[in-house]
Amino acid sequence: MATYGRTTRQGLPRVAGGELWPPVVEIAGLAQAEPTAAAPAAAAPTAVPTAAAAAAPVAAAAPVVETVVAGRALRRGLPRVAGGEPWPPAGSVAVAAPTSTADATSASAPDAAPAAPAAAVAAAPVAAAVAAGGGAALRRGLPRVVGGEPWPPAGTAPVRAERVVEAPVVETPAVEVAPVVEEAPAPAPAAAPTPAPAPQRAPAAQPRRAAPVVASARPAAEPWPKLYGPYSRAQWAGALFIGGFGLLLAATGVVVVVNWLLALEPFRDFITTYPGEYHLPEGAPIGIPAWIGWQHFFNVFLIVLIIRSGLQVRTEKRPTAFWSPRWNPKRKISLALWFHQSLDILWLVNGLVFVVLLFATGQWMRIVPTSWEVFPNAISAMLQYLSLDWPTENGWVNYNSLQQIAYFLTVFIAAPLAVITGVRMSGLWPKNAKTLNRIYPVEWARAVHFPVMLYFVAFIFVHVGLVFATGALRNLNHMYASQDVVNWVGFAIFAVSLLVIAAAWVAARPLVLAPIARLFGKVSGR
Repeated sequence: MATYGRTTRQGLPRVAGGELWPPVVEIAGLAQAEPTAAAPAAAAPTAVPTAAAAAAPVAAAAPVVETVVAGRALRRGLPRVAGGEPWPPAGSVAVAAPTSTADATSASAPDAAPAAPAAAVAAAPVAAAVAAGGGAALRRGLPRVVGGEPWPPAGTAPVRAERVVEAPVVETPAVEVAPVVEEAPAPAPAAAPTPAPAPQRAPAAQPRRAAPVVASARPAAEPWPKLYGPYSRAQWAGALFIGGFGLLLAATGVVVVVNWLLALEPFRDFITTYPGEYHLPEGAPIGIPAWIGWQHFFNVFLIVLIIRSGLQVRTEKRPTAFWSPRWNPKRKISLALWFHQSLDILWLVNGLVFVVLLFATGQWMRIVPTSWEVFPNAISAMLQYLSLDWPTENGWVNYNSLQQIAYFLTVFIAAPLAVITGVRMSGLWPKNAKTLNRIYPVEWARAVHFPVMLYFVAFIFVHVGLVFATGALRNLNHMYASQDVVNWVGFAIFAVSLLVIAAAWVAARPLVLAPIARLFGKVSGR
């Protein structure tokens, strides 16, 4: 049978705050001889007289000495005196393992009494707990209290189960080692040093328990709000509210500043010199004829639908229907683009008729500037509008200079730009004309066409606001009823025109537009 090494039980540290003593080491069995000789060798240290321990308590408490047992070195114990070397001195004590029962008996005979003190010093530190099994003795440590017994008490220390492996027994001749005993010096009568207080062991850290994972159903993702352009409906409402509030604050500040300026003498003289309008040339017509009223209605009707269809073409990603001309079935455009271009043609025809009649009847002098005084008068009219002390309106005879400039820009600048850029982007433009395309790139047309549309939107907004703010009934009679009176006729015509425009806005859908488009070409779903 082969006996394997085991781990030594550790006691208290040798110095305060030090590591536990002895260090963890693997110690083989105390005897390598035959199993029959192991028992006497373990019992031999029990013959140590207690007088040696009483004479030297520090040395008696030493748990280990450096001794050769069966050819194996053991550890040395504590010093006998304070500041001395560990006891016994290195290589000074050797204990021979008895090879038989007779040797063990002779070792405990009385005739060995003269060597008892030295043997007690050498054997006392080797005292161990009673072997619990397998022939392996457990080493005892320092006492837990001053003057107490070594810990643990003899025969009470638990012993771990040894792992025994069946192996062939190899007989090895026992080697006797002659005991070499050196006489130890007498211990000093000084009092034993006070042992250092045993350090308190920190409680073992308890492992943290992982928090229980509770399975929960994953919440359903909320659907994204529908976007109208770059923002949702709620975002558009918030932007309009914040933007409107900001414009209101800005307008209030402008009104306050302009009224402060007009209170100064230089600005009062300027308003007196330039009241906001100048006299028209001789022979300028007075009043607004009926054809201008009808042209005004057609122009509003077409421009509103043009803006609607233009925005639809700009934002449409997947057209629902396509239109192809009869003379070129391979060319296809979306139904919304066909509607937009058809409205452009009608608006162009209406504009040409308006310009011809304008110059034929002399009405052009009302919207075309004929004097350089138009610019200072326009500034004066703008200051009066911003101060909320608006200039006197007499549109039946003459527009103020600011109105005249706005009408001139709309009819003779913005409208031609919209026509020229629209034709460049339409199918009427020759695609194979390389020189013409290089002179007038389509990118320029796209860069101008959309800002022109925004100008028309701003003009309509300001124009309608001023019509209602400067005498709604009289102004509506001028534009729709061709009379300079204050009654509800012009307002009634204006209300009917709004209903017609709203109905056309709603009806501008593929279900209504497709039958009309088939009169001029072919409509298909792809």
